[in-house]
This record gives sequence, C-alpha cells and structure tokens, in this order.
Amino acid sequence: MFMASSLKELLLSVHGIEMKFTTNSSELAHSVEVLLHHFQRDTVAAQPMRMEFDAIERRGDVPVRLPGAAKLLYGGSGLAIGPDRETTWACDIYSDNDLLIADFHGEGLVVIEGASQSAHGYLVRPEAMAPDIRVSFVHFAMTELLKRRGVYTFHATALEHKGQGVLIPGFSGRGKTTTFLSLLRAGYRYLSDDHPFFRVSGTRVEILPYPLKINVTDHTVSFFPELREAPPSLLRAGVPKRYFHAEDIYPGPLGQPCEPSVILFPEVVNSSHSCLEPLSKKVALEMILPHSLLVYDTEVARREFQALVRLVEQTDCYRLHFGRDVLELPWLVTPLLEKRQARREN
Repeated sequence: MFMASSLKELLLSVHGIEMKFTTNSSELAHSVEVLLHHFQRDTVAAQPMRMEFDAIERRGDVPVRLPGAAKLLYGGSGLAIGPDRETTWACDIYSDNDLLIADFHGEGLVVIEGASQSAHGYLVRPEAMAPDIRVSFVHFAMTELLKRRGVYTFHATALEHKGQGVLIPGFSGRGKTTTFLSLLRAGYRYLSDDHPFFRVSGTRVEILPYPLKINVTDHTVSFFPELREAPPSLLRAGVPKRYFHAEDIYPGPLGQPCEPSVILFPEVVNSSHSCLEPLSKKVALEMILPHSLLVYDTEVARREFQALVRLVEQTDCYRLHFGRDVLELPWLVTPLLEKRQARREN
C-alpha cells in the first residue's frame, strides 16, 4: 500500500523570482534539490510562486478532472528511453480559462494556474521513475511559471567569456555539446548545458545561468582526455547518456549573467578544419525558433518571440561547420568575441 512521506519544502530564488516547492515524496524532493541547488535559499518573500507536487498511487487518485470545455493545445506521443525502450512523457496539454492542464496519462497530471501563478502536480509513484524523468515534470512546471514573469528558456548550451555570452543551439548529433565542451575546457565559464534562461533587460537581452548536469555520449567523451580518464565517480552512468557536473572536472567558477554576443549553429562536417559562415539575422531567427520551447499562452508567446528577435538582433550569428579539429575550436571562436569587444571600445 502506498504511504505518503512527510511534506518536504524547498525555497528558491530563480534570478530574483522567488518560489516555494513542496512535495510529499522524498525521492522527488531529493531530485529537485539536485536539479535546483544553485537557486536554493533559506528564506523567500511572503508571496512566492508555488509548486506543489503530490505523489499518488494510481492515476485514478488524481483529484482533478478535465473540464468538458477544455481546449486541446498539444498532443505528444512520448519518449522511449532505456534498454527496454520504456515510453514516458506521453503528454496532452489543454487550456481552460486561465488554467493550463498537462495530462501525462499514466504518469500523472500538472495544472498551471495563471491567476495565482502557481502549479500543482500529481505524479504516479515518482519513486519508481528514473530521476531525470520525475524531475522533468517539475522543470516543466517551473519554466511555465517563469515565462509568465518574463524569464524564458530554449534548447541550447551557453557559456560566458569575459562578460560576453556564447549560445550554441542545436539538435542531437549536430555537435552542440562537443562545441560547448571545447570552449569550457579552454576557460570559458559554464552557464547551461541544455536550457539557459534569458530575459529582456532594458533594451537588451540578458542570458542567465541554469546550471544542470552535462550529458555526454561515448563519442563526445572520446574527444576529451579529461573525460576519457575520468573515474566513474565523476563521469557517471545515466540513461541514455553518461553525465557529470561541470565543477567536478572543469573547476572554474560558474558564469555570470551577461549579454549574448555570439550565436553558433553547429553542423558536423567531414573536414580536418572547422570554419564559420556568417548568417543574416533573418536566417538566424528562422534557425533558432525551432529550439525555443512550446508556448501555449498567446500573450506569453508574443513576448517570448519579441525577446528572441532582440536576442538575434544584438548578436553576431554564424553557422559553425564543425570539423575534426575539436580541441582547436577556441582559436576560431575567441577572436569573434575580441572583435566585438574592440568595436564596443571604439
């Protein structure tokens, strides 16, 4: 028989936006502590945004029922993970007035309430889920709430170098993480491996850290001697990739919020040398849009699109034809930042 644990509470400040996360699942609480440890605080304001997640025994225990008038916004078939190709994250998303309801079928349900800017989730036996899966529902709820406060995210790696930001969007297999690691090991500072935050600050866009564990394939590991030689205690087994924490292998400090200067769209090519192809703002915007997350609220979508337009307008954008000279990539990228800095000073 399922027995709920005592209530666990986590206080957070995500780039000035205060949140309170509570759950009756010790496993979920631990996973969220690992995910968001950089944002933990001892106290928050009297009225923080709230995320409450209840562990339940079966889907029938969810107390929320979909209203008959709810409008279907999105339907996804889910992801197959692990050696058994288990399907997870099958998701249908509905809207009903100011409610956003994410139905994860047998895994549970999450409700985002616009008026109170709060989220309530019901997860079916989260202790039986892989850690990355159970924490992904909280990540979904958090990013939905942050969008409503003008903080957005998209699929990219991000680094900071002497106050300038480098963004590297890319689908799996395009060399995004390999590009990121080549710069990180050369002294660039870590912002995020997968989901950097960004927001409009004044008339400019600002990139904000969202430090997560770094997932790597065996192919990526093969390029970097420090990863090839890393013990299993640092380079851990995961599903489906291995992973490590940046500070364990690259002990430089976490990068600071900064203005983005360069966007690189990597594409692996069969060449001994990498090269850069300048992109127009129009092409760069078309290329970055598929890497932004789905937005279900019309007004939020409008504001996020405007932020992405500003992001592209203020950066130099390139297609990176990524050759076999993986470890030499900083020699190609750093001069781009130095030229931008020289232009600013002049």
